[in-house]
Amino acid sequence: MDALVEQLRARVAARRQAGEYPPDLELDLDAHFRHVAASRRGARTLGEHLEALREASAFSAERISTTSRLRAGSWFHRLIARAVHRQTQGVLAQVSEFAAQVQSTLEAMPGLDSLDSLGSGSRAAGVAQQLEALHAVVVEQQRALNAQRYDLLDVIDRRAGSTRGVGGADEPFRPWYESERFESAFRGSRRDLLDRYRDLAERFVDCEPVLDVGFGRGELLELLGALGVEARGVESDPLLVQLVSAQGFDVVLDDGNTYLRTMEDGLLGGLALIQVAEHLSAQDLLDLVALAARKLRPGGRMIMETVNPQSLYVFAHSFYLDPTHVRPVHPGYLEFVLREAGFSDVEIDWRNPPPERDVLQEIPGEDPATLQMNTNIANLNALLFAPQDYAIIATR
Repeated sequence: MDALVEQLRARVAARRQAGEYPPDLELDLDAHFRHVAASRRGARTLGEHLEALREASAFSAERISTTSRLRAGSWFHRLIARAVHRQTQGVLAQVSEFAAQVQSTLEAMPGLDSLDSLGSGSRAAGVAQQLEALHAVVVEQQRALNAQRYDLLDVIDRRAGSTRGVGGADEPFRPWYESERFESAFRGSRRDLLDRYRDLAERFVDCEPVLDVGFGRGELLELLGALGVEARGVESDPLLVQLVSAQGFDVVLDDGNTYLRTMEDGLLGGLALIQVAEHLSAQDLLDLVALAARKLRPGGRMIMETVNPQSLYVFAHSFYLDPTHVRPVHPGYLEFVLREAGFSDVEIDWRNPPPERDVLQEIPGEDPATLQMNTNIANLNALLFAPQDYAIIATR
C-alpha cells in the first residue's frame, strides 16, 4: 500500500509539472466535495432557503443582546443603546433593505418554480453557485453588523469597568465635598505646591504650548505663566475649572484622553500630568501615553508625577487617603511604556522624601554588630521610606 501511494504521488507530481492539471483543480475539487457533503447531510429546497432568508431578514434592535459580564452592565448597555438608537436603526434599515432586495431578486428569477427539480445538471449547478454567492454577501453583512455590536459592547464594558468606584461599586464616585477643600487638607497649601513644582515648571521653558491635564488648583499653570510659557489646562472637575478660570487661566472642562483626541497631531510642545496617573485605569493610562506620543512634536516633553509604589510609607500615609486613586504605577513599567511609545529620552526624578522624624535612625558605633545593624536599618529605610513620589520626564 505504501508503495502504491508513493507511485500515485509521483504520477500526480509529474502531471502537475507537465501542465496537465488546471491551476485551481484542487480548490474546485474541495468546493465540490464540500457541496456534496452538505447535500448528503440533507439539503433544503429553494423554497425553504427563501423562507429561511425571510425569517433571518427580520432585523430589529430588540434582537441585539444587552447582556454583560459586569454587575449592572445590562442596565448600562440599555442606556447606551438608547443613546445610539438612531445610528443603530440606520444600520439595521440598510441591512434590511439589502436583504429585501436579495429576496425579491431571487423570487423574480425565471424558472424559479422548477429549480427544485433540476437535479445536478449544469444549470442547477450554476444557479446554486449564484445563490451561494448571494448568501455569502448576506452573511457578510450580518457578520459586519455583529462585529459593530460586539465592538460597542466591549467599549461599554471597558468604560463601565474603568469607572467603578473603590471596592468595585457600580456607581462612579461622586463626592459631595469640594475637591479644592480636599486638596487643601491633604496635599498642602497653594504656597507649598508652588514651591514643590517650581523645578518641574522650569523644564517646560521653550516647550510651549503646554497642556496641563488634571491641573487641580492651577499651581503649575501659575508657575508656567510666571515663566512666560503658553499653557492651557484641562480638568474633569467643574468646580476646579470654575475656580481656576476665575483666576484668569485658560482652562477647559473635559476628560484628558478625550480632549487630546481632538487636538492636531504634533501640536503640543509640552504635556504635564501631575498626580494623575494613579487615578487612571491601566487601559486609560496606556491610551494616554499613545496619544501623548502623537500630539507632542519631535523634541516635545512630557512630565508625569505620581506616587511611588516602591515606598511602603506611601501606602500607610497618602495613597489611600484619596478614594479616587485606582492603582499606583510602577516607575519601571511607566518607563517601559514611554520608550515603547517612541520617547527617546526618559529620566526619573525621585521626589518628596518622608519626614526625617519618621525615618529609622542609625546607631552610633563602629563594632561589627553595630555596623551590621546599621546596614539592616539602611535596607529597611530604602524599602519603607523611599521618596513618596517620582516624576518621569520623557522627551519625544
